[in-house]
Amino acid sequence: MTTPPHVPGASPRPVSLLRETAVFTLAAAAAVLVSRALAALLLEIRPDPVHLSGAYQHLPVQQLEDGLLDALMTLHSQPPFWNFLLGLAAKACKVQEACMIQLIWSNHLLLTIVTAASMFAALRLLTPSLRMAWLLPLAYVLSPAVFYYENFILYAHFTSALFALSCLCVLLLLKTRRTLYFLLFCTCLAILSLTWTLFHPIYILLVGGLVLHKAGAGPARAAILALTLAVSLLPSVKNKAVFGIFSSGSWLGLNVSQVAPERIEGCSFKTFAETHGLIGQHTGSALNDPRMIDYSKTCLKKSLQVISAGPLQYAAGVVVRASTSLSLWPNEYLFPPLNWDRFPKLPDTKRVLTEDNKIVIDPSLSRFLTLALNLFALIALAELARRDSDPARRAFFQVMLLSAVLFLGVAHAVNGPEQERMRYTLHPLFWGLYAVVLLEAGRRLRRLSGRAGAESQPSPGSSH
Repeated sequence: MTTPPHVPGASPRPVSLLRETAVFTLAAAAAVLVSRALAALLLEIRPDPVHLSGAYQHLPVQQLEDGLLDALMTLHSQPPFWNFLLGLAAKACKVQEACMIQLIWSNHLLLTIVTAASMFAALRLLTPSLRMAWLLPLAYVLSPAVFYYENFILYAHFTSALFALSCLCVLLLLKTRRTLYFLLFCTCLAILSLTWTLFHPIYILLVGGLVLHKAGAGPARAAILALTLAVSLLPSVKNKAVFGIFSSGSWLGLNVSQVAPERIEGCSFKTFAETHGLIGQHTGSALNDPRMIDYSKTCLKKSLQVISAGPLQYAAGVVVRASTSLSLWPNEYLFPPLNWDRFPKLPDTKRVLTEDNKIVIDPSLSRFLTLALNLFALIALAELARRDSDPARRAFFQVMLLSAVLFLGVAHAVNGPEQERMRYTLHPLFWGLYAVVLLEAGRRLRRLSGRAGAESQPSPGSSH
């Protein structure tokens, strides 16, 4: 795929970009508020409250309200930032769940607007098409996936907005060379690492290091990256001091057991709870039991033995999970909001989650077309990273390519049935790539049309 030619002066000046983004943000806010009010009032789509107390990742809200710092210090199953936010909501609402859900949902709407504004500003810097910069983010905020995760009480919408904002910071840094944007980018990375184990310190080092290399290293920027890496290691240091495990999360063994070529007997979240007499307790507390640490270590050892005995079968499983994920939209997930069947959308995929955490999906034309679109988007990203005519844009796409490869690679390598939720974090990036594919397709069609028109014209001196 050839990349769209660079148009000199197509990118707006900083003041103009700020003004355009402010105008767009107001329009996006209006679109979000009106559409969400209609969805809530007419369709009654709203968050399912069961996830506030029933999600694996959530500590009890009463525990968070009573002693937030103590609760976070005893949290070893995952990084602490999302439960820190839940704790703030619990304190603000005096542990009233309806108030907490409303507060989280309202903040999710703000995050949607932040994501749309980030997409708009990035597209204005990447493409000369003002129309595309307006239409694509507005279409994004009206897409089913965004409605879905706004109403899903977990950190997916939060990480997606942070990732979109971090992408914009990278682009602004490469365009302006201002260290402020590197600081903002690293701030996003630090918060992501404190929210989700997929943003591992190795991810921080590789992606942050590439950005530093492309933007130009200096003492101040090197110190910022070093501080970001240190922050990303804080949960691991705390867990080592308190629990003897140098990791930001203690579930790795159970996650890896889901992707082993053969079923690992005795290794599942349900089995852990049953074995240790935790059935009936609060789910997040049960799976944060200190006995989880040794249990998970044992499962990791068993899983690695099975994987090492069948590396080709394991690799084939990674390919299957990746292709399955890329053939699904993020909203085709397992835990829809209340009354989701009323939302006007294409029918969700019929899928079955087996006892050993394998997803069985009926093949269909829509699945094939979705897979093709996402593969084209990734191919476009690779081509842009290799051949874009503008050095700043080419560096940006190289950073995005590394981020996508690391994120999707780790997600498919060590986790089983929740790829749609995970990929939602990258969803704004994929939509930006859809814009690239559409612009390139339009450019080629115009070129072919012009060529056909030229061929149909009579040549000079013709008797016709």
